[in-house]
Amino acid sequence: MTDQISRVLRVAEVCARTGLCRVTIHHLRKRDDFPAPIQLSPGAIGWLEHEIDEWIARRAAERRVA
Repeated sequence: MTDQISRVLRVAEVCARTGLCRVTIHHLRKRDDFPAPIQLSPGAIGWLEHEIDEWIARRAAERRVA
């Protein structure tokens, strides 16, 4: 795990950053191909910003290799 402090992103911002819809994010999570959210409260989840940024960077790196 990283030592950096990270903002918590709610689903709307994760969708905007990745270009994915909620359903696609859910399907990727079920396949363990997307960062796990953290539970913020009984009815709210969020993602750590640096984990989303790392996921996007990995996807970009895969594109360069293919």
